[in-house]
Amino acid sequence: MKSSEKENPRSPEHAEAQRNRILDAAEACFIQHGFHAASMARVAETAGISQGLAYRYFKSKSAIILAIIERQLSQRHSLTEDSDTAEAYINKLLELIQEWGKEGSSKINPILFIEMCSEASRDPDIHAALTRADSTYREEFKKWMALIAKKSGTSISDEEMNRRFYALQCMVEGSAMLTTRQSQTEENNAYLRTLLRSIISP
Repeated sequence: MKSSEKENPRSPEHAEAQRNRILDAAEACFIQHGFHAASMARVAETAGISQGLAYRYFKSKSAIILAIIERQLSQRHSLTEDSDTAEAYINKLLELIQEWGKEGSSKINPILFIEMCSEASRDPDIHAALTRADSTYREEFKKWMALIAKKSGTSISDEEMNRRFYALQCMVEGSAMLTTRQSQTEENNAYLRTLLRSIISP
């Protein structure tokens, strides 16, 4: 029996740690091998647990992806939760984009993002989960932007905020894909900052 299976399985802390161990291993496998080539056996081996135990926590690879999406939503939430100005949000977003190019980053990996989008075209549950995640983040962003606008003594219509969120999503997701084949330069980051200000500033 592997050492990680000897801990008290009834402990909520243990269960959460096991889930995160499996999710971390799955992300690494999906990035390195692709979703379809990364079997549950490979994920379990990477996590240091038996395949049977992996299935006890997640019934399928699709269930793992759904859990990864939920975990990433909390990372998105921190962008607005911890930013009290538009510039603070932009700084955090640029830090996130720069992190994507670093090996072993704890942030969402652009290759993993592409894998999930590809799988969403085949799996309706994953498609629905990504759609819900986008909708949740859109509403959080709009509430945050309304507060930022109010602080500056202005207001932004709901229609305008929807347009800005769409532009932001295109820019961020496009940047994610570009980091898979291009390095982020200071010049590019400076230009991105200018574009982000035009979208996010009240």
